[in-house]
Amino acid sequence: MATFDSRSFYTRGDSFSVGDSREHVERALLDFGATDVLFNQRGRLGAIAFRACGRQFRILISLPQPHGIPAVQGDVSAVPGREVTTKALELVARRFWHAFALSTDAKLAAVAAGVATLESEFLAHVVLPGNHTVIEELEPAIASAYQSGQGPLIGNAAARGPDQMY
Repeated sequence: MATFDSRSFYTRGDSFSVGDSREHVERALLDFGATDVLFNQRGRLGAIAFRACGRQFRILISLPQPHGIPAVQGDVSAVPGREVTTKALELVARRFWHAFALSTDAKLAAVAAGVATLESEFLAHVVLPGNHTVIEELEPAIASAYQSGQGPLIGNAAARGPDQMY
């Protein structure tokens, strides 16, 4: 695994293009030692997949829609006021991808510093046998637990020993 080197990427979120931020995420993952880094997008759903530390990860993200601008299906150029809409969509996308890049940097920096493991930082996105992620498997169970009032006991978990965490 390569040493993680976070480039100075902190600035206003709309200063970098979507492509620059995506490239930054890919480079950060590859520099960390990840392989098979892939980006995919279908409509408003994006995915980033990679392999690292003997695990496969898949992050599904709902791409943002700016407030007050209706969702656009198909060709944006057919929409009245398309210049404003296109600029607003681009600005929101730039900010979103920049924030995603920063969060990826933070996770990888925590792992590089020994504060966390890659699996703990990206646990929700670990792909399990059956091609589902941890979050896809657990979200319904968590929602059901809270709906039924039988939520997990989390309070004061840090004060307990590791064998008594839950």
